[in-house]
Amino acid sequence: MVKSLLERLPQSTRSLELGVGSIGVAILAGLILFTDPRLVLGAVLAICAGLYFFAKPAHSLIAIFVIRVVIDLFWWLPINVGGLNILEAFGGGVAALGAVLFYIELQKVERTPGFFLLIIYLAILFVAAGRSGEVRDAAEIMAKYVSPLVLMFLVSTVIRGKKMRHYFLIAVTGACLISLAVSVYHLSTGQIYEHFRQGYFRLVGGYANLHNHALFLLFVNCLLFFWTMKTEDWRKKGAFGVLLGLGLICLYYTFVRTALTGFALFSVLFLVLEKRWRLLGVGAFIAVIAFVSNEAMLDRFSDVFEVFGDGDAMGSKRTIGSGRFGIWTSSFGEFLKQSPTDMLLGLGLGGHYEMTDGYADMYRSMEKSDNLDSHNDYLSLLYQLGPIALLSYVGLQFTVIRRGRFLAQVTLDPFQRSFCHYVMALTVATVVTDFLSNAFIQRVTIAWLFWGMVGVMYGMIREHEDAPLPEGVVPLPGPAKHSPNATQDSRARTVG
Repeated sequence: MVKSLLERLPQSTRSLELGVGSIGVAILAGLILFTDPRLVLGAVLAICAGLYFFAKPAHSLIAIFVIRVVIDLFWWLPINVGGLNILEAFGGGVAALGAVLFYIELQKVERTPGFFLLIIYLAILFVAAGRSGEVRDAAEIMAKYVSPLVLMFLVSTVIRGKKMRHYFLIAVTGACLISLAVSVYHLSTGQIYEHFRQGYFRLVGGYANLHNHALFLLFVNCLLFFWTMKTEDWRKKGAFGVLLGLGLICLYYTFVRTALTGFALFSVLFLVLEKRWRLLGVGAFIAVIAFVSNEAMLDRFSDVFEVFGDGDAMGSKRTIGSGRFGIWTSSFGEFLKQSPTDMLLGLGLGGHYEMTDGYADMYRSMEKSDNLDSHNDYLSLLYQLGPIALLSYVGLQFTVIRRGRFLAQVTLDPFQRSFCHYVMALTVATVVTDFLSNAFIQRVTIAWLFWGMVGVMYGMIREHEDAPLPEGVVPLPGPAKHSPNATQDSRARTVG
């Protein structure tokens, strides 16, 4: 395994790795002599896991995604590593290992779509970390913002071939079904009657946070919808259909509008891209009838009509969307009062909380309310990193749609075409939910899952671009091989 690892390292980094290894040995020796044996055991296991990660990166990435989904359900375990809970420790460790592998595979990673936008985003992110007043909070936010994108670039690079991508998708689906099973269990045992919020009994599932549960169910249901539509075996299709039904029931009983809106948007866009017009028409008719006949849903979405009504934005309208409208307008007004430098580069990691203090003081309590989130992922990025980083991140999202459309048009593989449609529809749903709440940027697990799916699609694009020309075909002068506009038809002609 060590030999395999060394073979993967560029020659220029061998001395650096040997130096780091020597330091690691010295630290481990010190731990053995002077610390608790449990800490020594943890350090040894961490070192072994790190070695395996670099020796078998593809298998390790699959395991990392599965572990992250499952470990998200164990938030209640009283496990701390250096003052970090189990989720923070795992996420931070993966971010560190991923960053090293990102550097090792840099020549391959830089071919991934959106690499230039990522560099801009990361550069400003590091500046924002330096401008942050709280080192621990800055490190936690840094790992949260960096790890999903780094993992996406690594998935696209090291998970090669149809077989490994299939393993990845099956493993992620299996892990998601574990979470869904926990949600179904809690629904069947009456958990919904233990949580009464904003006038409704709600299903929290196996999560501490209601929105974590709902947004995870959003991702799970989108994935199950894709499998239900694309599976050819009718027995499997029926099984996925049943699972999708259970997932939608659990999602409904969260009564979280952001997640419900995201799934409705995803399903419509996916069916449009797949040109399943009959199913779209029937489904839309049933959904509209179910919606208008459901008093709970009409009440939950009544805020949509209030946005266009009369009233003062910071007065009667401030309560729209559980207070979101007031938080957005108030915090953005505060941001516009900042210095030109802060408006360009943001206030540093964690600075978005400062923008919501005025709203919290005015409407939540007489005392300052710490850490009130802006409930809009794009505003959170804007306040912390400024408009350049925000545009870079949004550019990464729209690059997904543009490149997915490219592969869907040129591929001859029906599964690849449908998977591109799935990722494109999921990206649009992600953009909307990021705007409506703190969603696929602030919440690490679903951020990993979304960008992991993007990485799979980018791996398909890389394979398509690297595919050799058919026998008897020579390249024509024109677009470069890796140009998004270059296809076999545009860059080749038949000999003879």
